[in-house]
Amino acid sequence: MEGDDLAVQSLISSYRAGTRTPLSTAEAVAKQTAGFDSTFLQLEPATELQTRCREIESAQAEGAGALHGVPFAVKDNIDVAGRPTTAACPAFQYTPEAHAPCVQALLDQGAVFIGKTNMDQFAAGLVGTRSPYGTPPNAFDDRFVPGGSSSGSAAAVAAGLVSFALGTDTAGSGRVPAGLNGCVGIKPTLGTITTTGVVPAAASFDCVTVFARSVPDAALAVKIMQGAGSLSDPRWRRPPPDLPSIPQPHFRFGVPSAEFLDFSGPRGSLAEAEYAKAMQHAVDRLTRLGGQQVPVDFGPFLKVASLLYESGLIAERYHGILDFLTAGKGAASTPEAVAQDDRLERVTAAILANGAKCSGADVYEGLTQLHNLKAVTRLELDKVDILMVPTVLHHYTVAEIEQEEKGPAEVAWTQNAKQGRFTNFVNLLDMCGVSLPSSLVTLPPLSQLDKPEAGASAESLHLPFGVTLLAPAWHDEALWKVAELYHKSTGLGCGPNGHGVTPVHARLPSAAPA
Repeated sequence: MEGDDLAVQSLISSYRAGTRTPLSTAEAVAKQTAGFDSTFLQLEPATELQTRCREIESAQAEGAGALHGVPFAVKDNIDVAGRPTTAACPAFQYTPEAHAPCVQALLDQGAVFIGKTNMDQFAAGLVGTRSPYGTPPNAFDDRFVPGGSSSGSAAAVAAGLVSFALGTDTAGSGRVPAGLNGCVGIKPTLGTITTTGVVPAAASFDCVTVFARSVPDAALAVKIMQGAGSLSDPRWRRPPPDLPSIPQPHFRFGVPSAEFLDFSGPRGSLAEAEYAKAMQHAVDRLTRLGGQQVPVDFGPFLKVASLLYESGLIAERYHGILDFLTAGKGAASTPEAVAQDDRLERVTAAILANGAKCSGADVYEGLTQLHNLKAVTRLELDKVDILMVPTVLHHYTVAEIEQEEKGPAEVAWTQNAKQGRFTNFVNLLDMCGVSLPSSLVTLPPLSQLDKPEAGASAESLHLPFGVTLLAPAWHDEALWKVAELYHKSTGLGCGPNGHGVTPVHARLPSAAPA
């Protein structure tokens, strides 16, 4: 199945016309997922798919659900009943008895679960390489990282393997992979989708996200899941009676000024100029859609972004899986013990160890800084209706990330941190966002590869450039309208096929460990 075959309305229309059935779609999808071992950690057995599709088809006479027969995938930190949840850590694995409410809501509307997707371990990363199950292949060029932590979910959508997929987002994990794989990623307002049944990363700032082929497809899944919350859920939030709007057709928007747009990286000055040109084209496009650019100081936003990993707020990542870290270790939950925990990826262990070092005073200092910066950023946000930022600043290869994070004795993650420059502040400031394909960038060829397998292209690279539209909490539906207009104006679809690019397959998918 290719192109728009997996678009939600296209599927449902074909079912109504009798040209396809949920079972024929599921079987075609299952056939295509074969070999994507580092994208999918688990796939539904054929017998389970057949049973599920027959149930849906038999219930159609009573009224089809909004996602009747639509195939979807779930990031492996979200519970699916009877299927292991690993959060990309084999030692953490458990099998839940119940679906996460967000998953149940989708199933109730007729969606067909295809499998669990790979991720950066414990959702700590924006690169997609931090998993013992391998790196999911980037849909455009598998020499490049797919982004994280929802790497498998975005890659599966962009490769045309499922109609939509669930991710999570704490620091940008529902946006960065969308940008690097050329698909849509919606990150809703915090608390609007219940996180019950989701392994916490930093629970105060976690949210469930959707990757899809288009804004309407992603928005439909988000709205269905938003109905699954309840007042018994401590983090679920009821929307206000009157949702805020964004002026149409004229609105104000802000973008980072030149001093904050550091597009430098391993691709050199030609690539840096190409990224800058793509960003300017995005600004011009939003202007043509009715936007008026207004100067905004991004300095305070970047200070907020740094708090997520460089202040006492990081303690929440450690606290979220404290029981696992101490299980079988007695009282050995010291930073040193966490850093040396062989159940964890090295970089994950280093991040969690930093959380273990924090005192209560450190946490409150981080919260105080956040509250003070919120006041400053409110003044900047009051100037505009929307912020537009590049989703990421650079495309890194798998080799470049692994050289920094897996090679040296002392682990570093400066490249991963750069991926989060314009994502880390969003949940801390209680904002909503949509990551969108914007254009293609043409970059110089790779001169060296860690493993130059047959099929690696020596020609110029053609990779997606994405932008993210951001707005304060509860502006979700208003933002989706602008995002849909923007995406349509680009003429781009989803993934390499929707961008008119032939994907490069130079690395073999890694097999999951036994």
